[in-house]
Amino acid sequence: MKRMTSVTRLSLAFGAALLLGMAGGAAQERGHSHTHMMTPAPDARQLLDFPPPMREHMLANMRDHVETLHAILDALAANDPAKAGEIADARLGLASPGAASCDPKAAAKGADHMATMMGEHMPQQMRAYGFAMHEAAGKFATQAAKVKESGDLKPALAALAEVTQNCAACHAAYRLR
Repeated sequence: MKRMTSVTRLSLAFGAALLLGMAGGAAQERGHSHTHMMTPAPDARQLLDFPPPMREHMLANMRDHVETLHAILDALAANDPAKAGEIADARLGLASPGAASCDPKAAAKGADHMATMMGEHMPQQMRAYGFAMHEAAGKFATQAAKVKESGDLKPALAALAEVTQNCAACHAAYRLR
């Protein structure tokens, strides 16, 4: 029996993948795709109609939150949990610029106009999700700082999961117009 070279095996694998992809595409063209057969469920999230400046501010904050989570994951992937914690604390923690918008007492603390407006228009539960996310980011920062000494990343990852859990809960409950 003739032995296959790695190039031959790679060529066969590529060919098989290509054939499977073409077969899947042909099935979709014939209307056999299961994804097209399901009717999407109606969007049951609460629709929020914020003033335009507030809506843009909130969307920019959420984009920054996603970019921050990416930076945190990059730092963790580079085996630098301390840096991940610093990023979380500065950009998502309770002292971060966006946290005031979720703090129900922000107006009393002399928050800026946008934070005050957000506090007036955001549903109470939405503010609670946001505040819990910012609190969890602080917990993550604390746990991430302990990794070098303890060698255990699990508590930090659990705290990070709490951050994203609050994001997911808020996005599951609300949508913007």
